[in-house]
Amino acid sequence: MTIIQNHIQTNSDKTKILISSLIGVVIALSIGGIFIYNQKVNLSHEIDSVKITLRDAEVRNAELKNSVYGMLDQQKLQSLVASQALVLDKNPSYVKNQVNSGAVLSVNQ
Repeated sequence: MTIIQNHIQTNSDKTKILISSLIGVVIALSIGGIFIYNQKVNLSHEIDSVKITLRDAEVRNAELKNSVYGMLDQQKLQSLVASQALVLDKNPSYVKNQVNSGAVLSVNQ
């Protein structure tokens, strides 16, 4: 009888070690899962805030384009020319960079 009890006691020790290690693994996996879930939620909130920032930037870009296109509108430019009494030059003189003589600017007439 003593041999059987001794064998059961040894088997019981192995079972306790196995159960303890399984509990340790479950606890470690639970903590890891909580950590990963927390990182996922933080990343999701960060993505949402970047989307909002991107949407705001797109709106500002559209507003700037609208104002630039409004300033460069042909009718507005013609009314600006008329209000400032500007004259359209048929043969304009442009500033050119003469490469041969260095970085000297001259006006062609």
